[in-house]
Amino acid sequence: MVTAMAFRDAREFFDAVRDASRDADRIRLTLERMGVREQVRAQGYEPRGGGGDRDAMAATDRRMDYEARIRRRQEEDYALIDAACDLIYGAGQDGRGGICALLSPAHADALWWRFCAHGTWAEVAAGSGMSESWCRTDGVPTAIDCADGLGMGRVTAGLGVAEDM
Repeated sequence: MVTAMAFRDAREFFDAVRDASRDADRIRLTLERMGVREQVRAQGYEPRGGGGDRDAMAATDRRMDYEARIRRRQEEDYALIDAACDLIYGAGQDGRGGICALLSPAHADALWWRFCAHGTWAEVAAGSGMSESWCRTDGVPTAIDCADGLGMGRVTAGLGVAEDM
């Protein structure tokens, strides 16, 4: 099981999440392209020239082999993204924990768009409903500082400062 606590700090964790998100998208797009190659084509009654695949299942076989080779990497990518979502929105709290509860939904959304969706700053701003400047200078940095300051495990569990008093 992947956890945020396996990383030195929140920045390192979220950088790994961003890389995993990019990798997961690359895998998904590759599989989609491979799937298009194996789509059913209309029956033709004209004689066909040589060339092309003689084996109608070759494209499907190649896709299935690729899926088998990358399955573990894909599962690790999604596990890391899930761990980030738990830290951002709270583990098992239906979006009422984590950074979302400790700071604000805008902070949480900015973090999610930047790292889980590997968005550009413009996409982060649009997704969080805040300005690009706020996302760069306050939203994302403040959320990362909060995770580091309170501890990623405590933030994921929904424990803030009030529980210490």
